[in-house]
Amino acid sequence: MGFVSLLAVASTPVVEVLLVALLGAYLASPRCGLLAPSARADINRVVYAVFTPALLLASLASTVTLQDALSWWFMPVNIGIIFFAGGVLGWLAVLILRPPPHLRGLVVASCSAANFGNLLLIVIPAVCREDGNPFGGDCTSRGLSYASFSMAHHAYGAQ
Repeated sequence: MGFVSLLAVASTPVVEVLLVALLGAYLASPRCGLLAPSARADINRVVYAVFTPALLLASLASTVTLQDALSWWFMPVNIGIIFFAGGVLGWLAVLILRPPPHLRGLVVASCSAANFGNLLLIVIPAVCREDGNPFGGDCTSRGLSYASFSMAHHAYGAQ
């Protein structure tokens, strides 16, 4: 496939989502007048509470199997280490930078949670090269499903 055909194939889902989003934004805008402000607020709550988790779980269902979930025993340990290390770095940042008292907890919490998502994408390719890695023989697909599950948990669970 040439570059243009690869670009067209890769951009098709993005363009579809953007078109639906633009149509929805126009229909929900006061200019169109289709929805009252209270209806827009109610729809926003339904989308956040129902459709976002459904979309995450539907996308994970195709990549995560029960065997994958059982083999991820180290996931809570990994999350604990990442949050603990980030918390220690945040505490050190508070000691060094001395932010106002009402922002100290926010600095520590932001430092502990911010390290989570990016670390997985860096660590998994390196772990796959090692013998005896925790993902087994099919390291790439299991590692990617672990990363997608972890990032989905981080994206929705941190809200």
